[in-house]
Amino acid sequence: MSGFVGDLSSDQEAALAQFRAAIADLKTPEKTDSYLLTWLRARKFNIAKAETMIRNSMKFREEIGADTLIEDYHPPEVLKECAPDGMFGEDRDGHPVFYYAMGNLDFRGLHRSVKKEDMVKHRIQAAEMLLRLCDKLSKEKGKIIDNWTIIIDLENLSYHRHYYWPMIHIVNESLSMFDANYPERCRRAIVVKAPRIFPVAFNIVKYFIDENTKRKIIVAGANWKEELQKYISPDNLPEYYGGTRHEPDATCSNYINLGKDVPEKYYFTNLLENPREEMEVATVNRGSSNQLQYEVDTPGTVIRWEIVTKDYDIGFGLYYKPVGQLQRLHAGDMEAKIPTERKESHVIPETGIYTCSETGIYVVRLDNTYSWTRAKEVFYSIKLLQPDTEICNVPSQVD
Repeated sequence: MSGFVGDLSSDQEAALAQFRAAIADLKTPEKTDSYLLTWLRARKFNIAKAETMIRNSMKFREEIGADTLIEDYHPPEVLKECAPDGMFGEDRDGHPVFYYAMGNLDFRGLHRSVKKEDMVKHRIQAAEMLLRLCDKLSKEKGKIIDNWTIIIDLENLSYHRHYYWPMIHIVNESLSMFDANYPERCRRAIVVKAPRIFPVAFNIVKYFIDENTKRKIIVAGANWKEELQKYISPDNLPEYYGGTRHEPDATCSNYINLGKDVPEKYYFTNLLENPREEMEVATVNRGSSNQLQYEVDTPGTVIRWEIVTKDYDIGFGLYYKPVGQLQRLHAGDMEAKIPTERKESHVIPETGIYTCSETGIYVVRLDNTYSWTRAKEVFYSIKLLQPDTEICNVPSQVD
């Protein structure tokens, strides 16, 4: 049996009932059979694994504010202008179609002009908009529509243009994030205009794609326009993709942005040219790490940071240890609130906030242990904000 509504075995019916009971306490966007079955199919009807998956996802939704992201999040202008994506039409079964002209994605330009947080929210917002459209179509057509077709346009994909590891890392994270939080939402992914380097590119990202999703990828050949029409009728395809729609032009640009290179006016300015007076400076020696300690005595206190490095990246992490533990500890001997991760802070300022749920000592870790050839100069501003947003405390550096 397929595991979809109306096509369940007796064991799958029982698993659905047990799964519903197991997450009765959990706030989810919906609790329909169709919704719950997406999580069960993603984990091959293993109830324990599906429960872990959905609980992790609901935590993620709360942290990123997914429920209100469509209305509340306003992407930066550079994403509106240059991000190559859009929604247009339906496939032959009435499901929405999402276009992603990845070959036109300006990896270096976006990395120099958009914070990672905005890239993530932009992708989540698009997924939420597709879910809302699915709900609308379900009501209009009187049948369940809970996934969508994706057209991935790889024209202009090249080694020189797209083999840029900082953005490849973000793309891979995005793929994993999508599978973890929107399971079984990809009906099919049709790749068109794939260049010769496509197998190389796919080998880089395939480890971050769920096995179920991999099976839904269709790579169209030279006759890709005819291939598309097997799944989408011409009256639902833009002329640019072999259809008949022209709104207001062949690419249906009112709905689909094919993207473009990021204008330099959007690039981040170098904060080190005029560092703010409140920013402090530290040198993190090669093969070493620095720790900045902050004692928090009020639950709900917020740690806010901005970190910029000169010329090279730096690792950043936030750790916790109980009150009284003033001596320096190895990262592995502390509780990781935000595990250490290398940040391209010489290109994009590393900024963020963390709400402290318990009192104790919070340690900002600046990590350069991976570099055996150069020290890093780090400019930073780290503030502790009381629940009433009053700034307090002064950091002490542990060498």
